[in-house]
This record gives sequence, C-alpha cells and structure tokens, in this order.
Amino acid sequence: MTQRTLLVLDFSGVLSLEAVCFGMPDRLEQALRHSGLWELGVDGARYWNDVVKPTWEIGSTTRTPYAYLVAQRVHPPHVAFDDALRRAEQFVQAYMQASVIDPVWRALFDALQSANSVAPLIATDHYAEATAHIAQQIAAMGWRAAALQTDASGRVLIDGSASASLPPHTVALANSADLGAHKEGALFWSRVRAGLAIEPDQILVIDDFGANEHLLDFYADPAKVTRRQAQTLAAISSAFGAPTRTLPFIIERPFPDLETLRATYRAQAEQTIRRVMETIQA
Repeated sequence: MTQRTLLVLDFSGVLSLEAVCFGMPDRLEQALRHSGLWELGVDGARYWNDVVKPTWEIGSTTRTPYAYLVAQRVHPPHVAFDDALRRAEQFVQAYMQASVIDPVWRALFDALQSANSVAPLIATDHYAEATAHIAQQIAAMGWRAAALQTDASGRVLIDGSASASLPPHTVALANSADLGAHKEGALFWSRVRAGLAIEPDQILVIDDFGANEHLLDFYADPAKVTRRQAQTLAAISSAFGAPTRTLPFIIERPFPDLETLRATYRAQAEQTIRRVMETIQA
C-alpha cells in the first residue's frame, strides 16, 4: 500500500538560494544604497548587528512587518519615522523580490502533481512579509498555497478556516511569523499538526537548518545549526508520531564564486529531487 508522506521543505537556503545571495556584501550594499537606508548610516555591518540580530525574535514570531522593525532601529532623530519606514519598505520589497524559488525545483513540484500520496509543506522561520511572497512563488509553479496561521484565541487556521485536508495541487505554508514560534520548537509543530488534517505514515524533511545562510547572520552559527537540526527533527516526530528522516541540504563551505555556487546548488538540488522521488515511490 502507498505510504502517505508529509514532505517538509525549507525556503531560504533550500528552495531559494537567491534569498541567501541577497545578503552577500556587494548585493546587500546595493540594496541598502538603493533603498536609502545607507543614507541613514546603515552599512552591511550595522545591518547585521544592529538590525537583524536585535529584531529577529520579534520579526520572526509575530506579524509585525519587518520593515516597521527596521525603521524603528535605524531612523535618526532628524528624519521623520515615515521617511525611514518608506526606505525600509523599499529594502524589504527588494529582499522579497530577490527571494525566488529556483527553477531547478520545478521538476519536483511537477512530479508531485500526480503524487496524491504526498502532502507538501513549506516550513520556514521568516518575517511576516514572506507569507504572501512565498504564496506567489508557489502560484507561479501552478500550485496553490494554503497558509497556516493562529487567530487571536490561539486557534490554528489554514487558509482562514479550521483544520482541513489539503485539496490537490496545494502546498501548505507554515511561517514562524504566523505561528508564533520557530521551527526548532515543539510549539511550531504542534500548531502545524493542529492545522493539517493529515496522518502521515512517514515524514521527509529537506532543510539546511540555517547552515546555508550568510555567516554574518547569527542564524548560520554551526553550533546552532547542529542543535537546531536535532531539535527540529525531534519536534516533528513527536508532533506527528511518524517516522521522520531528513535529507540535509547543506552546501559545503567556503562558498565558491557566485556562478559556481549556483551550479553547485542546482546539482545538489537535482540529486535531492531524485532521492525524494525514490523515497516516496518506494
């Protein structure tokens, strides 16, 4: 009998290499300059240390827009807050526009169109603005996204309704900003479990656990990556009570030049897609 598989896919660093590339020094500086944040004294070092690090917890576990948090951190006394917010919104828009799902993954989503035994879930630690953006990326591949969110009472909804089975060609989308918890914690996965009407026989996790992020981003700290992987897999297995295995999607460091990095990433993605299809067809 065909096994029911929950396929868990990470976004930044896995489905989207360009989300990571956006943080590379030259591209980050260009975006900071173009948005006008550079004129407010925000260079690359200040961005990572004075913006990303202090705002990550709130920005990735609440629906407070990331742009608002950026503006709060950087606006100087002589600049109106609305002006700083406008610049921050332009910066975040550039970040989202850069964070595309790489075309290499279309082969997987095309193959899943006829794999009725597989329920795909994109699970990401991200900012509030990412939910609508990822949904648009999914739609561009001929799928529909159904976002999991908590309401004011803490009840988990999917697409604004109570727990329900996913219609065909639908990808569930779980963003930490919508669920109020990070992926490494039990709360995130208990809420995902509450929103998904699925009893999987097996769970397959494709994730870098933060390893592919920019090294200036504290999220990529190797010790944290190792701990995050163990905690995430344990939380998933506990929430669903099903065998859980991972295909870690980690690109070896140091990263090569950009074009070689993209080629390496796509070759690894193609290999991962083959392994996913072998697993769900076994």
